[in-house]
Amino acid sequence: MKLEEIARKSIDIIKEHGSEGVTTSYLADILSVPKRRVYDVKAIMKAAGLINTHRDRNGTRLFWNQINDSSETKQVSKFKSKKIKITTTGLITNISNRGTEVIIEGTLPSMTIESIE
Repeated sequence: MKLEEIARKSIDIIKEHGSEGVTTSYLADILSVPKRRVYDVKAIMKAAGLINTHRDRNGTRLFWNQINDSSETKQVSKFKSKKIKITTTGLITNISNRGTEVIIEGTLPSMTIESIE
């Protein structure tokens, strides 16, 4: 199976599973392809912003990033606070730490962050 075909079928499967997502192992089994091919597709889709990933004890779980370009709003905020509150109507899919920054990724429709004193 060509990589393009694996990608197209993967997208359909990830979209079908919605907020529960799918694991890379599940995709490899369903598509009957080696797991390394799924990782190739996952890396490209993540870099393009099409999916979000979350690693848990069952492996890496993939979630479709449901961005609607016509209504997407992006706002970046910086806070100088010891404590913040995050409210979302979607899912928080990834939290990572890069030095002094914390990066929080989530699914739409919205996420707000506020400083708590």
